[in-house]
Amino acid sequence: MSRNGSDKILNNRVENIGGVWTDFGTLISKFTKISRINARKAQLTLPQAWALQVISVRKGISPKEISSYSGTSLPSITDLLDGLSKLKYIYRLRSSEDRRRVEISISEKGKEKLLKFQKLQQSVTEKLEKTLNKEDMTAFLRIMANLVNVLGSIE
Repeated sequence: MSRNGSDKILNNRVENIGGVWTDFGTLISKFTKISRINARKAQLTLPQAWALQVISVRKGISPKEISSYSGTSLPSITDLLDGLSKLKYIYRLRSSEDRRRVEISISEKGKEKLLKFQKLQQSVTEKLEKTLNKEDMTAFLRIMANLVNVLGSIE
């Protein structure tokens, strides 16, 4: 759904900020919906797919680090990790340097599920790449990185 309001930028400020936030919310909703569908096709929930992605990139990450990274409470992350552990998608190891620290790693079974999800997500990316020209795609990626940095600094 597209809005009708036009945006004007005056002195580096957006005049129709409500419309920008509406579009931004719509974009996030559409990405989330597509990702949720793809996670379901990979027989995962979206939080499980996200967690497997983080764990695969950050080897030996702790539950506390996952919680901090996601902005999700530690008890919620613990529940999510318990479910992934029962499915044998991850395993927990005690750190050899600090026995109090638990490190999470992805299992081969978890890697297979994640790969299936990533392939489905890649098809979305390929559709975007076909629709957007190279300059728009480059600008989109640059803007997303900037938004993550700015919003991260506000937290």
